[in-house]
Amino acid sequence: MMKKNFLFMLLLICMLGGCKDEKHDSVLNLFSESQQLFQEKENLIKDEFLAVIEGMTCNEEYLIVYDLHSGDSYTLFDRKTGAYITRFGTIGQGPGEIPAGCYGYMLNKCFSVFDNQTRVVMKYKLDALRSDKTDGENPVRLTKYDIPDSQISRLIAIDDSTFLGAGTYQSRYQYLLFNKNSDVLDYGVDIYNASDESFNQYTKYLSNQGDLVMQPEKKFFAYSLNFSSNLDIIENINGKIKLKKSLRFGNPIYKPGAEADGLYQSVDMTEDTQVGYINLCATTKYLYALYSDKKIYENGRKSNLVLVFDWEGNAIRKYLLDADAHYIAVDEIGQKIFAAVKNTEGGWSIASYVL
Repeated sequence: MMKKNFLFMLLLICMLGGCKDEKHDSVLNLFSESQQLFQEKENLIKDEFLAVIEGMTCNEEYLIVYDLHSGDSYTLFDRKTGAYITRFGTIGQGPGEIPAGCYGYMLNKCFSVFDNQTRVVMKYKLDALRSDKTDGENPVRLTKYDIPDSQISRLIAIDDSTFLGAGTYQSRYQYLLFNKNSDVLDYGVDIYNASDESFNQYTKYLSNQGDLVMQPEKKFFAYSLNFSSNLDIIENINGKIKLKKSLRFGNPIYKPGAEADGLYQSVDMTEDTQVGYINLCATTKYLYALYSDKKIYENGRKSNLVLVFDWEGNAIRKYLLDADAHYIAVDEIGQKIFAAVKNTEGGWSIASYVL
């Protein structure tokens, strides 16, 4: 009888142990399903319209490529046909001009851009750019924010008067929700090095750069940290930031950089710094992430691996591209991945992969 009880208890312990959440030491261990993807034979976008690509995004109508040249920041294409439409985002300090290197976000038929130095957020009307109307060339200013203790790496205009920023706030928090009058509506989620005294306010901001995207229905947001395996999914619930899922598997590895007045002013990568997350794309159902677990000095900032999550943070599948991509954009309507790749001549091409 005692032997039977012992065997029963042993079986129960094993069953309970099997019910515990499995712990993973790498984001790649979350994925059990993978699929190889191959480029379509012909590229939709002609190489002749491309310069050095530094990012891209698309929706149901348009594809925007960040390729600063000839005094403009972006190139606008028709998403369905690949036809060149126009260049826009004139660089300068005058009316209708923007600083070089502005990050942008496309929502519906608008493209909003911001610059953390000038703290100005502006919006382009894409249909007006297509029809060659003058009001399309000149962006509309949405706000010039002034929020002490904020350093924003990426920003999304949820609407014309509400904004979500990711970076650092008060040298502790990752996310900041505010309105066009610079009123802080909410903030939250500690940065990975919030309590690390080896980082000051400048280096905390520099070490918390990343990529921010929003689900088209505006329910969820995701932020990945550069040179890391850290990814957050958050919600905006009635003006309050809520962490939906934290997938932080590996902090970025930096060493102190240049010093001035006794304070470090930069952070430098080391031989152990990982490529990590490169960029994100959001669709209604899924979050796509271009990712690499290789070392930055061995591989460069590129990868052929695309991870797919749902908005609950569950791992869905991973795609293996047949070429290394530097950036991706996902066409939810056409069910394609656009990938910025280097061509055989050493220039840039945009390859497409059918999902």
